[in-house]
Amino acid sequence: MRAPRRDRLTQGGFTLIEMLVVVLIIGVVMSFVSLSLNPSSAADRMDTDARRIEALTQTAADDAILYGREIGLDITRNGYRFLRLGDDGWQVINVPDSPLRARELSEGVVLTLVEADEDTPRLANGDEDDDDTVRPEAFFLSSGETVPFALEISATGVDHFFRLTGQANGTLAMERFESAR
Repeated sequence: MRAPRRDRLTQGGFTLIEMLVVVLIIGVVMSFVSLSLNPSSAADRMDTDARRIEALTQTAADDAILYGREIGLDITRNGYRFLRLGDDGWQVINVPDSPLRARELSEGVVLTLVEADEDTPRLANGDEDDDDTVRPEAFFLSSGETVPFALEISATGVDHFFRLTGQANGTLAMERFESAR
């Protein structure tokens, strides 16, 4: 009696499932590699920062109404932070898990306050000689109103910029402009 041949049963190669698992693993690894490299351009980083600022200012305006307190936006050297008006004046909101915590802008992105004309009302900043006083550039009032402001978000080497404006009635609007700079 002859033993059956097993040559055909033990063929070399990979099954379809093994190939799919390998492709899946390679895809996951490549995703992590691409995310860690952060290949986004200066324009992408500026666009992301602009959308974040727009969303956070809307959150600040909503919080001011919801909690019945005045909230301000302070532009810092490398970013921005939100302030709450308390009994001791303007206090930085520094709760780590708060959406209104201090933020840094992406590299190369600049946030500037556009100077308003003299007809635009501004809140009094108190003693102008006191350098330790925190003074917000934008104000979100508990009444739902906003002291009018305009912020520009730009980046070096990018051919467009954004302007976020706050109207007295509390309306916030973001517009994109092509740079003529």
